[in-house]
Amino acid sequence: MATPDQATAPATQNATEIRIYGHSAIIFWWPVWAYGFVCAALTYAQGVPLMLPGSPKPILVHPDAWVGLSFTLLLLLVIVATSVRARGVNALLLLALIGGAAAATYFIMNVPGLWNSPPALLLHMNLAFYLLVSSVLFIVWFVIVFIIDRMSFLRVRGTQVERVQLFGSAMGRAPKTWSVLHIRLARYSDDLIAHKILSLGFLGFGTSDIDAKLSIFGGGHEQFRVENVWRATRPLKAVQAAMGQKATVVI
Repeated sequence: MATPDQATAPATQNATEIRIYGHSAIIFWWPVWAYGFVCAALTYAQGVPLMLPGSPKPILVHPDAWVGLSFTLLLLLVIVATSVRARGVNALLLLALIGGAAAATYFIMNVPGLWNSPPALLLHMNLAFYLLVSSVLFIVWFVIVFIIDRMSFLRVRGTQVERVQLFGSAMGRAPKTWSVLHIRLARYSDDLIAHKILSLGFLGFGTSDIDAKLSIFGGGHEQFRVENVWRATRPLKAVQAAMGQKATVVI
């Protein structure tokens, strides 16, 4: 999968420019559309045509219920993971909840007489369902991750730090710019499911939240967070190299 973004450092007249892009939670939804296309391919290759009453043509359905069941479980996992942050104790509780749900599902599927035939959860989606859901979700994911999310970013250039929102002036939102004495950037990526699993953190990729604290010329501080930064180590190291002692980076 192509990386959504990375630090950019074009040459400017006086200083190197580093951009840090945050993302919305939809960046974690790529496994749903990717696995949906896999299910569509399996259904196309191994599916059984079924003729429903009133249907003008047969629909193609995979004969094994595990295809539809696995897609549904993945969808539910992503919904939970993007709605609840699994940090610290919450990560253990969420894993326990998922394990308990899996154990309960296994128990229910194997209770004699409770269902007419195993497996108990007979979930079948046809080929058109997988193609429609995966295609629409992929288009939405691509537009948001590669276009809309990249319209807002944190820009560091010399001692100038700016929160940029492209076309923001047309909407009455002026960019915020600070001249900083010191900047502290701390990377947090301890969301077990979203940051470590769904964004492939275990393979060396992953996303992280970055907390920024600015000490400003003339006194005062500014503090904010940039969420879901893809491969956050790269721009953080670039800021440290560009600003030297004026930056404290915690990776």
